[in-house]
Amino acid sequence: MTASIRFGTDGVRGLVGHWPIDAAGADHIGRGIGSWSQGRRVLIGRDTRESGPMLQAHLTSGMVACGSEVLDLGVLPTAAVSAAVAADPEAVAGVMITASHNPAHDNGIKVVGSNGEKLTNLPPLLAAMDAPQERSGGLSRPHPSPLAPWLDRLPKVDLTGRRILLDAAHGAGSEAGRIALEALGAEVVCIGASPDGHNINDGVGAMSPPTNLRGCEFAICLDGDADRLVMVDPSHGVLDGDDLLWMLCQRTQHPVVGTVMSNGGLSEALGDRFVRTGVGDAKVHAEMMRVGAPIGGEPSGHIILTDGMPTSCGIDTALRVLATCGDGPLPAHGWTRRPQVMRNIRGKAVDHSIIELEQAKQRGLRVVLRASGTEPLVRVMVEGDAAEEMADAIVNALPDRPTSG
Repeated sequence: MTASIRFGTDGVRGLVGHWPIDAAGADHIGRGIGSWSQGRRVLIGRDTRESGPMLQAHLTSGMVACGSEVLDLGVLPTAAVSAAVAADPEAVAGVMITASHNPAHDNGIKVVGSNGEKLTNLPPLLAAMDAPQERSGGLSRPHPSPLAPWLDRLPKVDLTGRRILLDAAHGAGSEAGRIALEALGAEVVCIGASPDGHNINDGVGAMSPPTNLRGCEFAICLDGDADRLVMVDPSHGVLDGDDLLWMLCQRTQHPVVGTVMSNGGLSEALGDRFVRTGVGDAKVHAEMMRVGAPIGGEPSGHIILTDGMPTSCGIDTALRVLATCGDGPLPAHGWTRRPQVMRNIRGKAVDHSIIELEQAKQRGLRVVLRASGTEPLVRVMVEGDAAEEMADAIVNALPDRPTSG
């Protein structure tokens, strides 16, 4: 069973009740984390999915069996787990139980290192998972102040008198997001903040931004673990990660890192400052380090800031955007978006040999065809005039995905 676990830099993710997102898999991973950490302190948190407590219980029991001191953070954003680990000199790792923007029937397990950043040196952890070693002395107890390190690291932006709509996707930011914004003086109107274990990301949050701002100046929309941000402004409508990058980079002349999915209009507006890389925050972060960029991100709203949280944080990003505009409107104007069509297709396989891709190139269209790294989907992006027609043609030409068994 261990060979089937795909443990990447964003952890492992899958359908609840199926290996390894089940009791046996969580215990196995927990024993691996406990053995890898050599019985030292590990912090653990989760989002609001019904399966979270079950997975946490088995992860914890596995870590405790291998000697770890496990501190329970409860429900909180991924970035708050990272901040708590980075602030604790005794902590060697943090675990976040979440499937981020995926629906409630999925869940996942992310691991961050002692600096709070997502773990990139995976071989030692994978080796420990293959050969766990039990130790005595393990224990589990609640963390005394789970949100404090995260709140301390957030920008101190004066929001007095500002009425803000918070759409928390019924996820990990439902309570924490409100607390953070109110602490800075904002009047917060909450939607998507009544999690029941099943409604996370269900027609709310960053994946489905609201159209009614309920008398607020703008909306802050998070995903299930609150690491993504989409904003809604009455003048500009939905503002995605490309808009966020534009607003955040106006006071600097440093490079800005986007991905192959970033809109060509943003690349054109930023010129030589804009650097593209592959999809995924690990690739964005690596390219930021290579070119010396303080800001990077993806159209999904996953933004990385070198002087920000150890991992992406929707609330942190929102506050930095608000700091750029003071009491005025969001500075989203100044670049022109090119027509862009996205298709997320189930049951299809990636095939870069189909003739439609060459036809799109001949028409001057930009196409990205790739398998999703987080869901069983093929993602098709077409950019340029008549993009919708070409996207449909590409989707229709893709072969069916082979069925196993």
